[in-house]
Amino acid sequence: MILHKTNIYITAILMLFCNSVFSHEDAESRIAFWKEYYNPKIEVSGNNIPSISIELIKIGPFYQLKSNVSNFTFTPSEDRKNNNPKFGYGKLFINGKYVSRIYSPYVFIRQFPEGNNEIKVILSSNMDHDISYQDELISDEIFFQFPEYNFAEARAQEHATSTQCEFSEQGKLDRAKLQKIGLTVSESSKYLQCRYDSRNSILSNFKKQMTRLQRVHHDAILNSLLSRISVWKKYENKEISLAKARELNTFYEDKIHQTVEEHVKKSKKKGY
Repeated sequence: MILHKTNIYITAILMLFCNSVFSHEDAESRIAFWKEYYNPKIEVSGNNIPSISIELIKIGPFYQLKSNVSNFTFTPSEDRKNNNPKFGYGKLFINGKYVSRIYSPYVFIRQFPEGNNEIKVILSSNMDHDISYQDELISDEIFFQFPEYNFAEARAQEHATSTQCEFSEQGKLDRAKLQKIGLTVSESSKYLQCRYDSRNSILSNFKKQMTRLQRVHHDAILNSLLSRISVWKKYENKEISLAKARELNTFYEDKIHQTVEEHVKKSKKKGY
């Protein structure tokens, strides 16, 4: 996400008030929302498939959400008149809460809830059918930390957020349940998913500010977490034994160090 200043005409104004309209929720509740989210869909096929990408633009102390669409037209005058998947509007969600329809490229946002925010826009037809391609919703999402902070502050925030995966009230309950069956907190796909979401949503936006080594380490950790999540899901689904799960878990943990070491060796050879 690139924040920059630009001179534009605001074609749609949406006033969002943090306390009265929506509140910030943690990553777990947002994941639960999207798992349960359902709306009638219309499948698009053929050539020129609609697409959308969104970006957040800072305008002084405020923000504009820009929706870049292709093969799709915003048609406010056609509401409830047709179900063509190439015409309609966008549905704006912030932190899993529906906010408003979007009928133009720019939406003015005065304020965000404090913390890490998920912004998502789904394309919808004029008959309120979410548009999909190959059974996947045509949408885009970004994450935005409010108030903004620098990379050093982001690292501290990521550490604090990751800690909550284990030491929040829910985290403590989950840990106690795992201990009763002889497992540690890190031997859980739910905990590892929380760790992944925390690091990815907070630090991935700062990759341009990372050194080469920091980027390699960051990506290695994310890849390791994804692999470990897969391992423990297989164990939880009784597809592999506990011994095998622990063996694979150790392998993917060790792979972080191996990846970083390989990068360092290659860098030295190249004279970095």
